[in-house]
Amino acid sequence: MYDIVFYISAGTLAFGAGLGVKGMLDPMWAGRLVRLQPENGQPEGYAEFRATFGGMFLGLHLAALAFMVFWGEEAGVAACSVLAAGWWFTALGRYLSYSMDSNTQHSHVVRSVAIEVIIGLAIAVWPITTLLRL
Repeated sequence: MYDIVFYISAGTLAFGAGLGVKGMLDPMWAGRLVRLQPENGQPEGYAEFRATFGGMFLGLHLAALAFMVFWGEEAGVAACSVLAAGWWFTALGRYLSYSMDSNTQHSHVVRSVAIEVIIGLAIAVWPITTLLRL
């Protein structure tokens, strides 16, 4: 059981890093994913997609994966917990935006919040299991 949850969390981190690679290499894909586009085709907008949806995703997910694999259980639990919390607070921010902002598309928000909560849970399953074993 313990090995399975380790690989679920590690696989989800690899998925997040993969999203980062895709965002760095194809900023238009990242823009479509989040339903944004650079204002007036400004190249700085593409740089923002590469940085935020590319570099940030890649760096954070790879770092958490490295902590899991190379720096021991305590470091891995901490890194995964922080990253999972980031995904959950992203879902919270999206939900608040849906609740407080007008004209937010319901189906997109519900789908996005569900995905963010599930990814956070998949990352957190190993830290939660590890903490429950102590």
